Amino acid sequence: MQVLIYSLVFGMLVLGGYILFLGKAFFIPLVISIVVWYLINTLAGEYAKLKAGKLRIPRWAALSLSLITMAGVVWFFVVLVNTNTSAVKEAAPLYQVKLKSMIKSTLSKLPLTETPSIEKLFESLDVGTLFSSVAGMVTTVAGSAGMIVIYVLLLMLEAHTFDSKLQVLVPDKSRYDDIRSVMNNIDQDIKTYIKIKSVISLLTGVFTYVVLAIMGVDFAVFWSLLTFLLTYIPTIGAITSVVFPAVLTLVQFDTLVPFALVTSLLTGVHLVIGNVLEPKMMGKSLNLSPLVIIVSLTIWGHIWGITGMLLCVPIMVITSIVMSKFPSTRPIVIMLSEDGKIK
Repeated sequence: MQVLIYSLVFGMLVLGGYILFLGKAFFIPLVISIVVWYLINTLAGEYAKLKAGKLRIPRWAALSLSLITMAGVVWFFVVLVNTNTSAVKEAAPLYQVKLKSMIKSTLSKLPLTETPSIEKLFESLDVGTLFSSVAGMVTTVAGSAGMIVIYVLLLMLEAHTFDSKLQVLVPDKSRYDDIRSVMNNIDQDIKTYIKIKSVISLLTGVFTYVVLAIMGVDFAVFWSLLTFLLTYIPTIGAITSVVFPAVLTLVQFDTLVPFALVTSLLTGVHLVIGNVLEPKMMGKSLNLSPLVIIVSLTIWGHIWGITGMLLCVPIMVITSIVMSKFPSTRPIVIMLSEDGKIK
C-alpha cells in the first residue's frame, strides 16, 4: 500500500514538473508578479508607518508611493542591465581567449606528462554563454513585463475581496478567526522574508560594487547587479558571485595581487552579511538544507532555466512558510530544513 502511495506521489510530482515546463510562459510571469505584489505591499506597509507628529500616511497614499517607487526601481534596473549586459557580451570573447591563453601558459610550466585539452577544460566554462544566458533571462522577463503588470493589478484588486469570500466560505466566526489568524501569520512571515532578503541582497550588491570599483575591475555595475540577484540563492549564489568577478579580475590584470584582494574582500562581504547580519535580521527559523537547495536549483534550472534557478529558493521558502503553519505538513518542512529548527 505504501509503495502505491509513494508511486502516486512521485507520478504527481513528475506530472507537475512537466506541466510547469510546458506552461512556463504562463507560470514564470505569474510567480514574478506574486513576488512583485508582495514587494509593493511590504513597501506600502513601511510607508504607512511613517508619520509627522500625529499625522500618518493614508493607506492609499502609501500604496501609491509604493507603486511609484517600484516603477522607478524596475526602470532603473532595466536601464542598468540593458546598458551593461550589451557591453559585457561584446567583451566576453576577448576575456575567453585571454583566459584560455593564461591557463595554457600555466599548464605548460607544470611538470605534467600530458597537458589537458584546453578545449575540453573550457567546454563547461564559456564566458560568452554565461552572459548570453543572463541576457536571455532579462529578455524573457522584459518580454513578459506587460503580463506581469496585468497580474499585479489583478492581484491588488482581488486582495480586497478575499475577506468577504472567506466569510462566505466559513460562516462560523470562531473558525473564521482561526483561519484568518493563520493566514495573517503566513502573510506577515512572507513579507518579512521578502523585505529582509531584498535588503540583504541590495547591501551585498552595493558593497560588491564598491569593492570592484575601487579595484578598477571592468563592468563593476554588471557584477553588482548579478550579485544582487544571486544573493537570493543561499550558499551557491554567494560562491558564484565571488568566483566569476575574481576570475575576470585575474584575466584583466594578469597578476595575482588584485585577484587575491578582490577574492578576499568579496568573500568577507558575503561572510559578514550572510553569516552575521542576515541571521540577526531574519533568524534561522526557515533555513533550508544545502542539499535541498542544490537539488532544487538543478530541477528548477531544467524546468525554467536561469529564471527558475533564481526563483526556486523564494518559492521554496514561501512554500515552507505556508507548510510550517499546519501540523500535517510541518514534518516535511523539518526534513527540508538544515537543522530541523523551525517556528
